Amino acid sequence: METMSFWGAILVAAGPLLLGAMALVPRRWANANARRMAILSTGASALVFVAALLASLMMALRGRIEYSYAAWGPFELGIYFDALSAAMLLLVSFIGAIVTRFSVNYLAGEPEQGRFFKWLCATLGAVLTLVVAGNLLMLTLAWIATSLCLHKLLTFYSHRPLALLAARKKFIISRLGDLCLIGVVALTYRVFGSWEFGVLFRKAQQMAENGTANSSVATICLLLVAGAMLKSAQFPFHSWLPDTMETPTPVSALMHAGIINAGGFLLIRLSPLVTLSPLSLDVLTFVGAFTALFASFVMLTQASIKRNLAFSTVAQMGFMMLQCGLGAFSVAVLHIVAHSMYKAHAFLSSGSAVKNLKTPAAPQSVPIRVLTLSLATSLLMVCATGWAFGVSLQKEPQIWVLGAIFTFAATQLLSGLWQSRRLAFAGFALALAMSVGYFALHEVSKFLLSPALPHSLSSPTALRWILLSLVVAMFGGVLVWQSQLPKWIAQPWCRKLYVHARNGFYFNTLANRAVQTLWPVR
Repeated sequence: METMSFWGAILVAAGPLLLGAMALVPRRWANANARRMAILSTGASALVFVAALLASLMMALRGRIEYSYAAWGPFELGIYFDALSAAMLLLVSFIGAIVTRFSVNYLAGEPEQGRFFKWLCATLGAVLTLVVAGNLLMLTLAWIATSLCLHKLLTFYSHRPLALLAARKKFIISRLGDLCLIGVVALTYRVFGSWEFGVLFRKAQQMAENGTANSSVATICLLLVAGAMLKSAQFPFHSWLPDTMETPTPVSALMHAGIINAGGFLLIRLSPLVTLSPLSLDVLTFVGAFTALFASFVMLTQASIKRNLAFSTVAQMGFMMLQCGLGAFSVAVLHIVAHSMYKAHAFLSSGSAVKNLKTPAAPQSVPIRVLTLSLATSLLMVCATGWAFGVSLQKEPQIWVLGAIFTFAATQLLSGLWQSRRLAFAGFALALAMSVGYFALHEVSKFLLSPALPHSLSSPTALRWILLSLVVAMFGGVLVWQSQLPKWIAQPWCRKLYVHARNGFYFNTLANRAVQTLWPVR
């Protein structure tokens, strides 16, 4: 078994080393030999995906792999490879291989194509290191390296002022996130005496059982939450993401391979620590819910396909933060994987979306009677499915909160299909299948990821129940708004609101002015 651990550790380390080494290729040689650079990059990314598959198989057979390659005082260079790491490693390496292959044709003829592949591989190598890092300091260094390598890709078209502005905005926000993690590193060593994940998780579990978490632990958790929100484009630090559409499309797809969702991974990886602070979870819940609703509202007003997708990503990252704030970490992992695959494909096929775009039919408002009937049907269906799967409101209230949000989505689906019995039956069957799939996938993900996640959460306080009720009410309000919008759209106040939403309520303008003051683009 030790031999298997050794070879598993070698396979895990092979990906970051192989792709990270591409950053050492001289820029002049890379551009002069763009075709060779493309072949090397696609071959390396394919090999990394195969290595990830083999390493994940070994982990499934042996269990968690903890391995230390070298140590310098309190810092160890090693890996912590469990079910969470395996899921992310497979996700990042698979999307990385697809994006690298797509870039060969997409950037054909570009004078700086070789340099693009150089930093594409380096970015992937940094993300893979972040995913398998064995301790907090190593994760923080990989976190910083990921942002610095991505900056090289965001400034690929350095002659475009808007591309430079977006990259500099992202750079400043990322440095704030880095400061948060550096503070976490310093405080964690002072409180826990170690950076190793195995040690941290054991001590965090003891604190949870004994109720001995102090103010320093709460500060660590709040800094983790702040760093995650800055990394994952949460309100009001979201405006950089839609502006990065000035970069090549493969970069937009690549950002869904553990970059834009790195904040979610950070919270899930350190969930045994984060759950020690109820205040941190409350902040995550409210900010995530507000970001999801805000970005969804703005997304509906965007004419550009890529900006529409970008605001959709902001909304999805907000929903992921909401899931983490609710303590539904296994569902958050499932969300990361599903959203990353879907959105990477959406960006890579965005050209086809423009080509095949058809004028949609004019929407119709939903009568209140139909909306009420659809809501009651959806609620009954979700409650029955949840009870059938044995999900308890007392033990897992977060799953029921997410189930309530799913109920609103099912209501939206059903409310447009009552005009005929055939359509209503088909819609009900589809909504029921989605409900069963939601609870079934939750049980499967919880089973697969349970060794890597906290075993229990503290019982919700009265204040937290109020917050959860507020979140459900916010999503319910959006359901009513969306169903009645066609009736209100002709009103002057609604048209004015549309103009403001089309401009993102001017948060992007304010952020651009701040960046131009700190780091002007001429």
